[in-house]
Amino acid sequence: MISTHPTSRIDHYLRTLKQAGLRITPQRRAICQFLANTNRHPSAYQVFEELAATNPDISRATIYNTLNTLQELGAIVELSFGSDHTHYETNPEPHVNLICLRCQKITDYYGDPGIDMLTTRVLADTDFQTAAARIDLVGFCDECRLQRIQEIRDMAKAASNPHKT
Repeated sequence: MISTHPTSRIDHYLRTLKQAGLRITPQRRAICQFLANTNRHPSAYQVFEELAATNPDISRATIYNTLNTLQELGAIVELSFGSDHTHYETNPEPHVNLICLRCQKITDYYGDPGIDMLTTRVLADTDFQTAAARIDLVGFCDECRLQRIQEIRDMAKAASNPHKT
């Protein structure tokens, strides 16, 4: 399992890129440092926005290609919500991703979801050794849930008073 310490994670990402035959350029190093030090689930656009301010010579193509290589080799995990909402999981700790269908915000939940018990049972039942585990729960965050309730109330009120404008 990948260490959660940022320096170890940077080293892991850089080794992964080298194994893919890529040179470690200052831009790729900056991307790896960003990924290792973030506690968010960034999209490629967010990585670009963050890094472009301090690395004006970084290109979107370098970011997309680097993220794609890291994802293909298992160093990071793609969390996809369709083509417009791809984010990346950089946290190797066992946890649950709480994914809002409305705002696409992703929150990590570290309470015990039974991942350890599940991986042990999978090993016993199938001889499949789990290297990493992730559970995604998809639904609505508190803010979006409350907004939707208010929208429904507003629609009901408008429907009951069709002649008021």
